[in-house]
Amino acid sequence: MPKIPRNRLEALSDGIFAIVMTLLVLGIEVPTLPANVTPIVVGDYIFNTLLPQIGIYIISFAILGSLWLNHNIFYSIKYTDVKFQILNMLWLMPIAIVPFTAAFVSKYGQYQFAQLIFALNMFIIGVIFYANWNYAVKNELLQEPAKPYAKMIKQGNLILPILSLIAIAVSFIVPEGCMLVFILVIFYNLQSYFKN
Repeated sequence: MPKIPRNRLEALSDGIFAIVMTLLVLGIEVPTLPANVTPIVVGDYIFNTLLPQIGIYIISFAILGSLWLNHNIFYSIKYTDVKFQILNMLWLMPIAIVPFTAAFVSKYGQYQFAQLIFALNMFIIGVIFYANWNYAVKNELLQEPAKPYAKMIKQGNLILPILSLIAIAVSFIVPEGCMLVFILVIFYNLQSYFKN
């Protein structure tokens, strides 16, 4: 199988992350308020619509930012091959859907179905990212200095799929609690960045 420089993989991934993270803001709707708006109407909009939308935006942006930072582990890859690039593109497909699933939760977050779609999206992202790393390790794509950390990185890559499954379970009890589980992804990643 031909060896391919990893810079093409990095460029595609960075470009998609930049676009997807920018598109998230479109999930925050500009209100259509009546002509004779009252403070009660504005307050209702702010607390029942705008703040939840901003919250979903922040959580989604932070998760994507964490995923992009985690994608930096691919700097420890010597080169890629066609199969690895296909796996990476498969990983980028559910990443590209995040603005839709985030907007869906933003609009219909009180319903379990919306929460499930977002959580399933995160689960798929996490599983494919885990598969990417496994493929790189098994096919000797890692640079020598990264090999001692491969198992630790592999275990860390399980956090998103595991928390996604927890979020799915939580959605059956309290649908709105599903998004709160994903805050744990952000905290886990932040602590791991600052720990090192």
